[in-house]
Amino acid sequence: MNSTISVRLKEETAPFHIQIEQNYYAKGIMNQALTLEEYRTYLEKFYGFVTLAEQEITALPEWDELGFDIGSRMKTPLLEKDLIELGLSRADLKKLASCNEVTDVSTLPRALGYLYVLEGSTLGGQLITRQLKQFLPVTPESGGRYFSSYGADLRVKWLEFRELLEKEAVTADQQEEVLSAAKQTFILLNQWLVQEPVQPSVQP
Repeated sequence: MNSTISVRLKEETAPFHIQIEQNYYAKGIMNQALTLEEYRTYLEKFYGFVTLAEQEITALPEWDELGFDIGSRMKTPLLEKDLIELGLSRADLKKLASCNEVTDVSTLPRALGYLYVLEGSTLGGQLITRQLKQFLPVTPESGGRYFSSYGADLRVKWLEFRELLEKEAVTADQQEEVLSAAKQTFILLNQWLVQEPVQPSVQP
């Protein structure tokens, strides 16, 4: 019996998942050693990574046909609110560095592969939120929206996404596209997170 796409994703991306959890910022949060400025730099990194890909993803025509509210899944608005609460202005946001390499999300299966990484990260976001509240002046309502994104609806949102994934990645070709995009997203995100900022974080 062939494995479902959810099983394959979990198994085949496991090494990438482990690797990305070892970045400086993630370890600093778990060790409660990250400064507020470093936390903001971490969010700036995510902002520089997701904005371009999310613009392409929301432009795909399939979402309307599927009746899937893709807009509610986008992380850019949450990151913008967090960064502004942490001292940046709208003008500052426009100056932030963007990741030069973006996951190919030109098809629905590839978009789903990208979303698997970002939607999956919301599951770990609960733990991160609990950690942050213990040592930084960050809450789900102020500076911590990105990591606490769905709040009490987290499990429902994840199950909805997984259901869509299973429905739209059935054929071998579809599954390979999803897997390829998920792996590419993990690799590019990890490279971006470990790279030194191109410019210093904007001072509050």
